[in-house]
Amino acid sequence: MREGEFFPPVQYSPLWLALGVLIIAVIIGWYLFALLSTRRAPAPAAHLDGPRAFDPPVREAYLRRIDDVNRRYAAGDVGFSDAHHELSALVRSFAAEARGIRAQYMTLDDLRRTEHHGLATTVEALYPGAFSGAATGSIDAATARASELVRSWN
Repeated sequence: MREGEFFPPVQYSPLWLALGVLIIAVIIGWYLFALLSTRRAPAPAAHLDGPRAFDPPVREAYLRRIDDVNRRYAAGDVGFSDAHHELSALVRSFAAEARGIRAQYMTLDDLRRTEHHGLATTVEALYPGAFSGAATGSIDAATARASELVRSWN
């Protein structure tokens, strides 16, 4: 190289620009995928297909099932906690069958946010017997509460 001689700037291939743009597009795409795939699921709808007309035979069937839980507990066929679990499942299923409320899929907080306060308080009253591990309260009181909810449901 001689002194005073100038060399033009090195020309890079346009392939490098395309590669850089592609890498940036992949990174942005990854972030969009991560954000969209980890979004919260929408809250469950309160009703399956809207309010249903009440069917009185449904009430009688659930009252018999609640009495059956009480009889099986008295006979020793089902434990204290399991009886409370069954009663909770029965009142939730009753709400679903009688009015189309998706109570089986709702947490207690979800139930509290609905207009069905009687259902929420009944399920809440059954929680200690179902989850505490200790026999607190009585099955007679629990079945009476579940039966009262079913009888008073409009």
